[in-house]
Amino acid sequence: MKQKALILSFLALFLSCSDKNQKLLPNSSGNINNISVVSSDEIWEGKVGEVIRENFARPIYGLPQIEPVFILSHIPSTVFTGFATKSRTILKIDISETEGVFNFKNTYASPQRIIQVTGSTPEKIITIISKNINSIYSSLYFNEIQEKQRRIAKNLNQTQAIKKSIGLTIRFPSAYRVAKVDTNFVWIRRDIETGSVNLFVSRYNSKNNSSIVKTRDSISKHHIPGPIQNTFMSTDPTYTPSSQQISIKGKQILETRGLWEIKGQFMAGPFLNYQFKSEKKQDEYIMVDGFVYSPGTRKRDYMFELEAIMRSLKN
Repeated sequence: MKQKALILSFLALFLSCSDKNQKLLPNSSGNINNISVVSSDEIWEGKVGEVIRENFARPIYGLPQIEPVFILSHIPSTVFTGFATKSRTILKIDISETEGVFNFKNTYASPQRIIQVTGSTPEKIITIISKNINSIYSSLYFNEIQEKQRRIAKNLNQTQAIKKSIGLTIRFPSAYRVAKVDTNFVWIRRDIETGSVNLFVSRYNSKNNSSIVKTRDSISKHHIPGPIQNTFMSTDPTYTPSSQQISIKGKQILETRGLWEIKGQFMAGPFLNYQFKSEKKQDEYIMVDGFVYSPGTRKRDYMFELEAIMRSLKN
């Protein structure tokens, strides 16, 4: 019994010290989708740097102008001390005989994610990045999604409109307001200086496997009016939408990215669409669609916010 009590006391002391050390970590710094790349100048300016920029600063599909997935900031290894170590998201590239990809969490600050790639030569590093590009990219991207969701959770809109009308829970900031509620349809929006950030949720029956574009246009024609009579939002036919299957909390979802327009009104922008089968009725589907109207501005951050909101969905 004495030995058991001693072990329990040690565990309590250890956990207490761990919690204390965790609390002692300073706050990290860095905007969403900004990555600090820590490496030597030679690595950054050479072929390894080119590979990093090609893969992590590539243009996002589905935006009307060219915008990168991540904004990359180089930090030379020689100055990676002090405040520089407090960056929230870090991709660290090192020459080392120990080769591989390593993940670290809350090393110098909190919250913080560090992905370290090491290889004996620049050529080996390029090979390792190429073989692990999907996992490295996903780790960085979904780390940013989680951080955005963490920030959103600080000030949530408490409306139950979507839950009551659709039977779905989506977490979104209080800056959004409910713009319209109808049978099996809810539209929320956030007004911004240059336009608006929008999201609608619709539940509908479909027995003929209509395309995403036809279904989306049918819903928006009925619920999303344009600025004058007989105008409405529709999918831009000159820009081919891109679709892929994704999984959110085990739910299989068809994700589609593309551009929308209001014909004759010089109004357009990007959209992100989720379609999935309802668990309640056969032939019933749910569509969640986020779209942005903000002419003349960059839209990456608005669309990323919508994706973080849409990825919070659950029954």
